[in-house]
Amino acid sequence: MLNRARTLIPSRPLKGSFLTIAMIAIAFGGSIFSFPAIAAKEVKFKEYPFEISKGDRLVVTGIRGSVKLIHLAPGKSPVVRAKKVLPNGAQAVGSQVFENLSFQVRKEGTIVTVEAKGPSTRQEFIYAAGPNQPELSFEIEAPSTSAEVHFRSGQVVAVGWKDGLSVSLIDGKISSTDGEGVLRAILTRGEIKVDKQKGNVEVENHGGKVTLSNIDGDVRLNSFSGDATLTAVSGKVRFRAKAGSLNLNKITGDFSFENGRGGISGTAIDGSVRGTTEDGAVNLQLSGDPDLSVETEDGSVTVKAPGGSGALLKLSSEDGPILAPESVRVPKVSGPKSVVARMDGAPKGQIIVRSKRGVIRIR
Repeated sequence: MLNRARTLIPSRPLKGSFLTIAMIAIAFGGSIFSFPAIAAKEVKFKEYPFEISKGDRLVVTGIRGSVKLIHLAPGKSPVVRAKKVLPNGAQAVGSQVFENLSFQVRKEGTIVTVEAKGPSTRQEFIYAAGPNQPELSFEIEAPSTSAEVHFRSGQVVAVGWKDGLSVSLIDGKISSTDGEGVLRAILTRGEIKVDKQKGNVEVENHGGKVTLSNIDGDVRLNSFSGDATLTAVSGKVRFRAKAGSLNLNKITGDFSFENGRGGISGTAIDGSVRGTTEDGAVNLQLSGDPDLSVETEDGSVTVKAPGGSGALLKLSSEDGPILAPESVRVPKVSGPKSVVARMDGAPKGQIIVRSKRGVIRIR
């Protein structure tokens, strides 16, 4: 049975501190103190067996380092493997941070917490949050259960995790393969990669790169200026962004978006499409019976309907051109114009595009 820690620390103890630490480091340029550089070090901790059951919640916290979650194989016992590393060239204060760096595992009710301990002073916290500083890495082998990982920077990897997982990083990489359950990821800078997920995926991304593939579930992606690629998604896709780009391929499910200046392109979109864009271009190739409604201000909207679909077109523009197949008659006038016509082919589906100044292209 695990002993409870003497000092109780909340399951998310460092999240609020990360931003404060980062802001202090940026404000002082990371160079308000000067210490000589020191050589690299690495210390591996003894394997730490612990108790956790299906239905418990696992919480992992730290400042810098990495976390690897591995689904426990039958017949094996849960274990934490940890090591700390002092990079080559770290300043002398980093050596003190390194020596104070450790971890603890505690269980309170159904919550199991694995957390880094140290640094111990404000000055050490400032250095620990900066680049080229000591890192604490965990490899946790446990039965898949609801899990949270909160680090300031580093890497989080989940392999075959069969339950809900929530990860937050300011700077680093998040990856998951062969997972199940709801996956939530929050990242300011870096990369998110998810492959073969059975369950919904929710991503908050500020300026990183997102790659989602082979997703059997709904996807919700909020991005400020990052680039995202979604491939082979069976489920609804919800996208909201200010800038950046989104590339879609083989989407089986409804697609909706609120887009600013970024570009959206997609092929093999089999489902209804609903969206708005400001001055970002939208280029979509549909499959199945067309069901699209898009509004744009300055951004161009290009839609390629399936061959022989005979979709009903409802196109209108205040002050932008409308380009359509030769069989569709488009008024040759400047200013406001509209088109209501059906494309050649079996009468199935409809394509609705409304524009202020953006170009409308139907192919």
